[in-house]
This record gives sequence, structure tokens and C-alpha cells, in this order.
Amino acid sequence: MIAAATVLYLLAGLYAFSLIKLARGLTHASDPQNRKQPKVSAVVAARNESANIISCLRCLQNQDYPADLLEIVVVNDRSEDDTGQLVADAARLDSRITLLEVHDRIPAIAPKKHAIDLAVHEARGDLILTTDADCRPGSSWISQMVRYFEPEVGMVAGYNPYDAGEARSATFQKLLALDYFAMACVAAATSRLGFPVSCSGGNLAYRTQVYSDVGGFGAFKAHPSGDDDLFLQRVREMTNWKIRYATAFKSHVPTAPPATLREFIQQRLRYASKSRLYSWRVSLALLAVYLMNFGLTLAPVLLISGVGAAPLWAGALTAKIGAEFIFLRRGARLFATHFQTRTFVLASVFHPVYIAVIGLMAQFVQFDWKGEKHTDPAAIQSFNKR
Repeated sequence: MIAAATVLYLLAGLYAFSLIKLARGLTHASDPQNRKQPKVSAVVAARNESANIISCLRCLQNQDYPADLLEIVVVNDRSEDDTGQLVADAARLDSRITLLEVHDRIPAIAPKKHAIDLAVHEARGDLILTTDADCRPGSSWISQMVRYFEPEVGMVAGYNPYDAGEARSATFQKLLALDYFAMACVAAATSRLGFPVSCSGGNLAYRTQVYSDVGGFGAFKAHPSGDDDLFLQRVREMTNWKIRYATAFKSHVPTAPPATLREFIQQRLRYASKSRLYSWRVSLALLAVYLMNFGLTLAPVLLISGVGAAPLWAGALTAKIGAEFIFLRRGARLFATHFQTRTFVLASVFHPVYIAVIGLMAQFVQFDWKGEKHTDPAAIQSFNKR
């Protein structure tokens, strides 16, 4: 077991070194310089969102962007509630709103990707901005995101933080918010260092031309997840367009966190299910991180059973936690936010187990999304034929 502990120690050291290097991408950057105001299409794919869609529409209608340069395209994706009717009623009162209806599920393309693809092809804007029905963009969201579109920029990712509302004080919600914040820090850092790896569809913008340049979702279109980061991967690898990350406060788009542990698990299974579709460099890094967390998860069991190498296990855990704390503190300054140290400590206890379990489950377990079971055999076959 000394050998296994040594490997874990080396993995943790490499992880810590990588995070510290990655933190360089979380330094303050120059302000966006674009002053042009192109036609913009705000796109919302909605399924069974009657409880959220009106609030989302009001946020989009109240943007300070010129009204004649904004259209709002909502795709009602086979909703079984009043989502479509609510949007139709709003559209009668505001000519900027367009309602598109999806009535059937098409096996060759995942539902949300189908909805977005339909919206992009119907949109008249030079820029597509996507958000979700449970998101609440501030009044300057579009204006701020547009400022990042300098001539060489084809895509802009934005911060999509959890806002638990009245549940903000709950420990569970704080843990979820910290985990989501950590993912945003990785997205921002890698973007600023020239190799963006992730983004959130709740706060994402790209040129309509970029969507056309890469052929939409292409080989990934059948996978039920990845309308954001898998699409980003296509833009990164298939074009010369620059991808920026918007950190300005007015570009943030708060979203509701999972309300229950089950919803959180299903969401993370959806995120992790696409890990096999990333580029080899990203997949290799994810594998190393997974093996490190898997080893840390097993360590207590091995130590209790009398297996030695305790200093190596402890050193690996210390390296992981220390590097993550430094990285997140740097990210908190960039995003002008904060996180509680006690929440971080609590998260550090559960994080290795969470990564080990979810990562393994995602390779074999179907997940629920919007009331439907999803799996990805068609996407894997498509990916393998690229």
C-alpha cells in the first residue's frame, strides 16, 4: 500500500501545482472594449416551466439594451403545463417575444439541443444569448455581455451563480453554491489562459455566425447534456474565434440551485455523463482528478484496517485542500464575492466522496432531466464515428 499511497501523493501534488498555475487566470483583466450594439436574440428553451417563465421573461423585457435591437425567442419544448400559453399571452403584448413550439421528441438530437437549434435558425440577431427559465438576468446583462464581443471574439461565457433565495442560510445550499462557484472559477481561469474548458448555458453568448461555422452541436447533438461546454469545445477546436469569460458583476445571471439532494445528484450525473466526450487533454486531467479523489475516499478505510502510509495520505489531502483554498480565494476576489471558511472545510470532507461516487455512477446510471430518463448511446456512437 506504500506504492498506492505514493501514487496518490504524487497525483495530489500534481493537482495542487496545476491549481496554483491555473490561479494565474483569475487575476483582474482589462475591461471589455466593444461599443457596438448589434441585433441580439435572447434564447430560452423551456419545458414545464410555468412557475418560472414569466419572471424570466420580465427580466429579459426589462433589459436596458435598445428595444429595437432585442428579440426574445422562447422554445416551448413539449411542456405538459401552461408554459406555452403563458409565453403566447406575453407575446401578444410584446412584439419582441417569439414563441416556438416543439411537439415531438426527435431521437437524433437531444431535446434541449433541438430547442436551441430551432431557436438559432429562427433568430434574427447577430448574437445569440442563452439563459434558462429559472435564471434571473439583471437589467444590464445583455448590455454587459455585448461589450465583450470585440472583433476577434466569437463566444462569451458568463457567471451563473446559485441564488437560493430564502434558503441561503441552509448549510446544504451553501455547499451547493460553493461547488458551483468552484466550477465557475475553473471556467474563468481556463478561458483567460487561452484554453477554455467549460461554461454554463444559463449565461452564454455567441455569434450566430459561430454557430453556423461549427455546424451547431454536430457530433454531440444526440447527447442529452453539453449544449454549453461541448459546444464550447467545438468552437475552441474548430475555429479561430477567441472565447472570453465575463466576470463583471452586471453580467452575472443568478439561477435557482437544486432544491433537494436527489435533484442535485441527478444534475451532477447529467454533467458527468459527458466526460467521455471531452478532448483527450481534458479527459486525461479529469481522470487524474478522479483517481486522486477516489484514492482519498478509500484512504480512511485502509487506515482503519491497519494499513500504513498515513503520512502520505495526510500529505495528499493537505495538498488538495490547501491548493483549493488558495484557488477559490483568488476566484472570490475576481468575482467580487466571498465564501465562508467553515463551509469550505465542510465541503472538503465530502468532496472526494462526492467526486468518486458521482463519477462512477455517471458511466452506468441513467439520469432524470425535466421528467424524462436520459442515456447517451447515440451520442457515444456518433462521437466515435467523427
